[in-house]
Amino acid sequence: MSAKQYKYTGLDRSGKRVGGVVAAADSTTASRKLIESGVTPLEVRSARQARRGFSLHTGKTVTQQDIASLTRELSVLVQANIPIARGLRSVAEHEKKATLRDMVADIAAQIESGEKLTGAFGKYERTFGNVYIETIRAAEKSGTLAEVTMHLADMLERNIETRAQLRRAMTYPAIVMTFVAIAMTVIVVFVVPRFATIFEANNVPLPVATRVITALGTAVRGYWWGIGAALALGVFASVTAWRSPVWRYRIERLALRIPYISSMLTAVTAARFSRVLSIGLDSGIEVIEAMSIAGNATGRPVFARECQQICDRMRSGDSLEAALSESRRLPSFARRLLSAGKDSSELSATGRIIASHYDRICDHLSKNINTIIEPLVTVAIACMVLLVALSVFLPMWKMVALNS
Repeated sequence: MSAKQYKYTGLDRSGKRVGGVVAAADSTTASRKLIESGVTPLEVRSARQARRGFSLHTGKTVTQQDIASLTRELSVLVQANIPIARGLRSVAEHEKKATLRDMVADIAAQIESGEKLTGAFGKYERTFGNVYIETIRAAEKSGTLAEVTMHLADMLERNIETRAQLRRAMTYPAIVMTFVAIAMTVIVVFVVPRFATIFEANNVPLPVATRVITALGTAVRGYWWGIGAALALGVFASVTAWRSPVWRYRIERLALRIPYISSMLTAVTAARFSRVLSIGLDSGIEVIEAMSIAGNATGRPVFARECQQICDRMRSGDSLEAALSESRRLPSFARRLLSAGKDSSELSATGRIIASHYDRICDHLSKNINTIIEPLVTVAIACMVLLVALSVFLPMWKMVALNS
């Protein structure tokens, strides 16, 4: 294999930042050469991509499934007493996705250069997440890396399965509504206005439904660009609001008032909180810190804020039972079980029990979501069809009556 030019930045033995170009068959070999020369690589990328302004980490993004698989492999490496750096090198060499391969190779190179596992993974905190990094740090300190990585992999795989179930449940309604929307657009924009022209030519007074549909079709034909721009702006505003902590908090509070969605959010939140709490306690984190991390790990701003209030009460001297009693978002079943825990080992076991319980509830809700959505979709379609039918048939009956 011909050698390629790789541009790098790194730290020399004195800690000074250095950069340059190294020739190697691939990025992994380039990193190994730099380490052998006494340079700790911080970034290694193709010189051709560097000239174009691209990084090796562009392209396909690293998914949650990739992270779960990597965590599972890391757990196996630790349990088998294989040096982590060497094992990660092997993982990188057999990885087909370039983005993931380069990331794993870089992590291995950092570990070989003397960096701790937490520091190596911490470079990619945006990919792994703060909770993942903090859990690895605690496990590394307590020497429970094998158990914790196994639990982390289970948690990630469970989250992926839950998302997949929801995606499958929403696929059918989404497809139906898409085709209905296309059909209704054609009818409203092209069909009904032509009927309206015929009715007006015969001096038939148009009912309200026909006038509304005709005006809507005329607006779509004349101002489609404005409607498209408004929809695009709406999507952009929604995404921006979701990324804003303030607006996301408000959106979640609104979602918690919708009956079925509230039940699903509560089940998912309780399961994820309990599982991360159990993992944190198993890795040696103190109860208050573990609860804080677990609250943030749920990804639910409303619950995370409430969890911080619980932690503050415990820091001020309240017992776990007293602090949990004020929780409104954590289900009573979970509060009772957690309040009964006397030490971290009992709380850890209790957390796993609660997580399993609410995982089952979440499975049940996600599998039965179609029983809620399908009737709503049917009613919505029926209302739209009725409105269009009335807009056409009401004036048609009047025209027949006038001509008879």
